[in-house]
Amino acid sequence: MSVSPELSLAVASVIKDKALEQQTNELISLRKQLQTCHEIEVTGRMGRPVYCRGSFNDGNFREIKNDMFWEVKLINETSDKGISLIDLGRLEIRLGGVVYATSSSVLGKRCRVRGAASDRSRDDLICIFCSGDGGARYNRLGYMHINFWSLPPGPWKQLQSCYLFNCRPENDTNRTDIFDLVTNPSQYPRRIPNQKAAVKSISFNVHR
Repeated sequence: MSVSPELSLAVASVIKDKALEQQTNELISLRKQLQTCHEIEVTGRMGRPVYCRGSFNDGNFREIKNDMFWEVKLINETSDKGISLIDLGRLEIRLGGVVYATSSSVLGKRCRVRGAASDRSRDDLICIFCSGDGGARYNRLGYMHINFWSLPPGPWKQLQSCYLFNCRPENDTNRTDIFDLVTNPSQYPRRIPNQKAAVKSISFNVHR
């Protein structure tokens, strides 16, 4: 039978056992540190604001293009405010409070677009990011799943066209940077300044 640290702390306080109380406090502190290490946050620059969060412990394996990823669903922390398009270009992905990747790590020419033509609330952008310099040996790839909130038909059709263009082998050296189109202040943030989005999940490559 296991006893929770909180119960041990209460018992130690009642029987005035200082040694047990100190050890229990240390155990609680270590447990909190461990939980913090497993936290995933998507934030603005310098860690603020926190747009969404999740726990590495709550993820599931997912196969993407014959490779295995650990996908973590995220909970929106901004209520109905969402993330502006210009702020999508300033994101930090934090693992245990440490910056793992940023928006500048997104490989914009490899973004995938998906959605339902009859439901503008389900327009998604799947962004591939790298945890650092793509040429470094120990850096890892990941996926960031972005959901647009009721993206207008015009920009949506343009994103689809750019994605289909990028998929053609003959355009391999002339691909469109879709993420730059969405986040560059002179592009979509200017055309649709009130457009919002949310990051739904982060997927970490577990093989590379």
